[in-house]
Amino acid sequence: MKKVLIVMFLMAFAAPSFALTGVSFGIKGGLLTDYDQPSFSAPGEDNTNMALGGLTVKFTSLPMVNVIVSGEYAWKTNSFTSYDETIDLKTHDLLFSASAVYPFELPFATPYLGGGLATHSIGFDLDYPASWALADEAEAFSTTETRMGYHLIAGFDVGLPTLPLKLNAEYRLNWIDMPEETAKVNSFALGLLFSLP
Repeated sequence: MKKVLIVMFLMAFAAPSFALTGVSFGIKGGLLTDYDQPSFSAPGEDNTNMALGGLTVKFTSLPMVNVIVSGEYAWKTNSFTSYDETIDLKTHDLLFSASAVYPFELPFATPYLGGGLATHSIGFDLDYPASWALADEAEAFSTTETRMGYHLIAGFDVGLPTLPLKLNAEYRLNWIDMPEETAKVNSFALGLLFSLP
């Protein structure tokens, strides 16, 4: 699966050498939902909805399909109280994805459907009170692991009159290969795309 993902990334970044037009850059924001699963969350941690932000490069001049390459970061911090002290636990997911989508050209919008692969760098940061730390220890603990994933994607672009900008809405159904199970999460994002001439 890793080899397939590498090939998809290479295809995406090589696309401009075949077509200098049809390249868009964008930003997005939204939610990553259903992250409150045993593979991702500690008992009592509420990760139902995590904030999501990211950058996108979209290639639309390839034959038949468009290619979307994205880098996204999702995060949420939960605070707990123990012995009158506050403990902060932050869960985060840094993901890079490559997707191939089929566009449906309509007069008012361009819907698309497709799928792709991703890498998820899933991490946990624990900040605990200074009074709990030993003299030679830090007051925080962090751990990160990288997992492979795949997804289905659906979205649409709407052009803005007289401007090289497009509004974008996107949904992904993501599967992440965790040690104990294949976890399933959803992502919803709204964004703005700037199209090169």
